[in-house]
Amino acid sequence: MTVLNTILTQLEAASHAGTLKRYEKIGETKPYYGVPMGAISGIAKAYKNRLDLFAPLWQTGVLEAQYLAIQIAKTKPDQLTSAALEACLNEQVSVNVLDKLASIILSKRKDSKDWEEYLLIQDKAIFQRLGWFLRAKYFAGKAATNQEIEETLDHIRQHLQNAEPLIQWTMNQCLVEIAVAYPDYLKQGLAIGQELAVYVDMKVPKGCTSAYAPDWIEALLRRK
Repeated sequence: MTVLNTILTQLEAASHAGTLKRYEKIGETKPYYGVPMGAISGIAKAYKNRLDLFAPLWQTGVLEAQYLAIQIAKTKPDQLTSAALEACLNEQVSVNVLDKLASIILSKRKDSKDWEEYLLIQDKAIFQRLGWFLRAKYFAGKAATNQEIEETLDHIRQHLQNAEPLIQWTMNQCLVEIAVAYPDYLKQGLAIGQELAVYVDMKVPKGCTSAYAPDWIEALLRRK
């Protein structure tokens, strides 16, 4: 049995009824086994830094195998080739998996700014979503110039309300990160959020933070 087959067998054996039910409820991208993230992290420990497994795992198309590939590579994101990462950018891949790829791999690379710019010029909404996430992480790093901040805020003011839902979420996140990371733009960020009122009517489970920018900004400031 190959290593890849062994891993897939391990993943399948870790299937959990509750996770399967949740994936079915949210319409998660198939195929999947229904493995909790904790179990995936546990399996990943045995294959830590096995970057040679990244592409084969991803190419299986199995949700948990792709999550596992990300976990295996997370401590050495810069050692993945650009070609290997470009091959991951397929609109048929789960949005949740691609979000993890952006968060755990792309945002940690030395060339994350290049990936941000590359993704933002793509036609597909899912890739622009990832680009906006990387832009939000860039601003959270507190290294942006005033010109970058002002141009981005202006773009958000003009486009956030009518952005496709996939893009709207991370564009809104970018607005929040700017307001929190740059005190000189806090008032402006709050004002834009109030003016556009995106997610203002979102129902929020008890104990969770609203995605409505002013509420999200204030929640993050309270945690500082």
